Amino acid sequence: MTTSLGQKIRELRILKGLTQSDLGAGMVTPSMISQIEADKANPSHKLLCAIAEKLETSVDYFLTDMQTKLEQTSTYKLAKAFMESGEYDRAISLLEELLENPAPHLQLTNISFDLANCYLHVEQFERATELFESVLDGSIRTGEHNTAVLALNKLGVIQLRKENLLLAQFHWKKAYQILSRTENIDVSTKAFVITNLGMVNLKLGEYQEALKYYTESYQLLQGTNYLKLIGETYNGLGHANKELKNYKRAVEHTQDAIAIFKSLNYVKTSYDNKVNLAIIKGEEGKTEEALALLDECMEGYSKHGSEIDIANVHSEISRLLLKEGRYADAETHANQALQLMEPGMREIAFIYRTLAEIKLMTEDFDTAVEDAEKAIELFQTNDMIGQLTKTYALLGEIYKSRGDFLSATESLQKMQTIVESNLRDRIMVM
Repeated sequence: MTTSLGQKIRELRILKGLTQSDLGAGMVTPSMISQIEADKANPSHKLLCAIAEKLETSVDYFLTDMQTKLEQTSTYKLAKAFMESGEYDRAISLLEELLENPAPHLQLTNISFDLANCYLHVEQFERATELFESVLDGSIRTGEHNTAVLALNKLGVIQLRKENLLLAQFHWKKAYQILSRTENIDVSTKAFVITNLGMVNLKLGEYQEALKYYTESYQLLQGTNYLKLIGETYNGLGHANKELKNYKRAVEHTQDAIAIFKSLNYVKTSYDNKVNLAIIKGEEGKTEEALALLDECMEGYSKHGSEIDIANVHSEISRLLLKEGRYADAETHANQALQLMEPGMREIAFIYRTLAEIKLMTEDFDTAVEDAEKAIELFQTNDMIGQLTKTYALLGEIYKSRGDFLSATESLQKMQTIVESNLRDRIMVM
């Protein structure tokens, strides 16, 4: 590792038997010499020449370090520019170089954090995790609580992307614990963590907990201009209230989310929230109103969305038609949704459960069992215990309907075993 400018000045000063006061005499204060030696301040060319003269060395001895420092600063700025433009591979090569040859005037924690972020974006999760954990360890040792929270938040994001909801929840809860006992952490960082906790609890089917966190985030964001985050919080409040059957509040919050995302010109996100609004209307029994909203979303997604978005609309239409007893049409939309989705996606589980319900109502019990078991496998893979319990209850109902009471009992016993196993896993993670 190269010796920095400040280190060279300090070493020569000590070698000459000079104090910081001696070196700075007639030029600058001892405090300034201390900052220069710590690489916290850059001397002017005139001052550097005077220091070199006092230390009886050539100024060129120092200028090479100044040039290296400028080059390293330029490299870091270029890496940040690549990150902003989404060229993460190019940023990675520059940041890895800086990490390998650390510069005293650059914060190693910042370089590691930025590099980890790049690896997260290119989905190299193992390297990203290694770097974020390194940042976390360092920030805990030095008491940099804000950095520790940011690192934990990112570790949660990685686990979410890997579909490990329990570990994501674990990291965000650890971040939340630090937030709870630390002052002077900025509002946006707090709100991100708390909103993520709301979201992961929502995915895990823990709706009361989700509502608690989303409400806390909402209260925290009042009076701020973090509109996107406020919109996401309204969206979460809408979801949680819908699951808890607080439909009036669910509608209000979802409409607020739509208004915010429209004002930000987030067209696709506005349609995402309209889908949520349609689901709530359907839960309220306003089927025609819900179907009209979903038709509007289908048209919008054809311009601003993706096949997955369109698939989700087909899935929601299928559920509404199932409730109306229009089984053939419901099955058609469910199959259209399946065709547009990639195998293994979490959303497919809901479609298979809808198909299982359709087959139950049309008394095709064997196919109903197959579809319910496919849904169970996906819900279990994604740690969606609330949905898993609901689907096992459906499977038991299917077996009862075809007179297979032994299998119905077995399915309920399996459900109980998985729920208990999940509770043990949670205890181990926590």
